[in-house]
Amino acid sequence: MNITMNRAELLHAVRRAAAVVPTSSPLEVLKGVCLEVDAAIQSLVLTATNLEVTLKQRLSCDAQEDDALAIDAKLLAGMLERLPGDTVELRRDPDVPRLNIRSGEARYNVSVWERSSYPKVEIPTVTSLVRASGIPSMTRRTVFATDEKNEKPMLKCVHLRFTQDGLRAAGSDGNCVVTAKGDDKSTGDFSVLIPASSLGRLAQMCEDKDEFRVGTTGKKVVFVREGFLFSARLIESNYIDTDRITGSLKNQFTVLTDVAELRKSLESVSCVEPDGKVRLSFEGMTLSFQCSGVHGSAHNTITVAPLTGMPQGEYWYLTKRLSGCLRSLSGTATLGVAAGGMLTLNTENAFYMQTGVRPGVEQPKKTAKEPPAEKKAA
Repeated sequence: MNITMNRAELLHAVRRAAAVVPTSSPLEVLKGVCLEVDAAIQSLVLTATNLEVTLKQRLSCDAQEDDALAIDAKLLAGMLERLPGDTVELRRDPDVPRLNIRSGEARYNVSVWERSSYPKVEIPTVTSLVRASGIPSMTRRTVFATDEKNEKPMLKCVHLRFTQDGLRAAGSDGNCVVTAKGDDKSTGDFSVLIPASSLGRLAQMCEDKDEFRVGTTGKKVVFVREGFLFSARLIESNYIDTDRITGSLKNQFTVLTDVAELRKSLESVSCVEPDGKVRLSFEGMTLSFQCSGVHGSAHNTITVAPLTGMPQGEYWYLTKRLSGCLRSLSGTATLGVAAGGMLTLNTENAFYMQTGVRPGVEQPKKTAKEPPAEKKAA
C-alpha cells in the first residue's frame, strides 16, 4: 500500500466506520475497517460491518499500487485525530502485516489483518430507488418510542413507509405509539421494518439536508448517495396498523400548548422521581404536573388554551416514557385525553399517544434516624 490523501476526509470516514463496528466480537477482525485501494481510479474504499449493517465509503486518494487490508477502526480513528498535518500517508511493504501511517513528523507503525481475513460483505443490488432526506429528524421523532429490550422484534424497529404522499414512519413499544411525517417528495409504494439501532447509526452519519436514494430487496434496505452506501438487515413481520389505531381515537377534550413548555414543566417535577409516575391535572386553562418520591414531591403548572370539550380530571403516566416523547418533539402541540386516560400529542410533523397508568402511591418521606439513647451508668 502506498497512498497519500486528505487527513480530515479520511478521519471523517473512519469515524463513521468506527460507529458501525461492534465493540466486542468473537471474530476480532470485525472490529476493523477494510481498506481497499484501486490505483487505476485513484480511490480508497472503506468497508465496515457488524453483520447487521454495512457501510461502504469511497474517497479520492493519490495511489501508487493496489492493495487491501483491515485495521482496527477505533485505533485508526484515534491515530488520525492526533496526527498534525493536512495530509496523511499510508504505506506498507507487500504481504507485510504492518502499516506505517505518517503525517508531518509524526508516524505510527501498527499491525493489520490481510483482506482474506475480513468477512465477505454482500451488498444487495437494488434497481428501483426512491429519494429520501431528513433522516436524522425522522429518526429523532420515532426511535425513542421503540424498545430495544422487548422480546417482540417488531417493537425494536421503526416502520418506514414510502407512500404516494411521501415518507411516513412509526415506532412503538406496545404502550406508546408515535407516527411521523418525513420528506413529502419521498414517494413510493413499499415499506420496511428496520431495527431502531440500525436507523440510529445511519442518522448519526448524515444531516437532514443529505439526500439518499433508497431501495429494498425485501431482506435488506439500502441508502445510497455519492461515495456512500449504507445497508441494513430488515425484520420480516407484520407491523401495527397505526393508521387504524390513531384514526379510532376520540379525545374527550383537547388543549393547545407548546412542547417546550410541557418539557420544561415535566423536567422541573420529575427530578424527585425520574423513573416513577407523573400526574397531569387539568382544570380549565391550567395544566398541573406533580411527581412524588422518597425524597419529597414537586408541583408545577402551565397555562393552556382549551380547544374542545371541558379540560378536567387527573391522569397518570410513566414519567420516563413521556419525557422521551417531549425531548423528541417540538413546536406547538394539541394535547388531548381520550377514553381510559390515553394521552395524545399532535404536532405539525408527528402524532404521539401513550396509555395511562394507575395512580402513583405516595412514597413515605425519609426521616433522619434518631441517635441511640445513651446508656445510664449502673
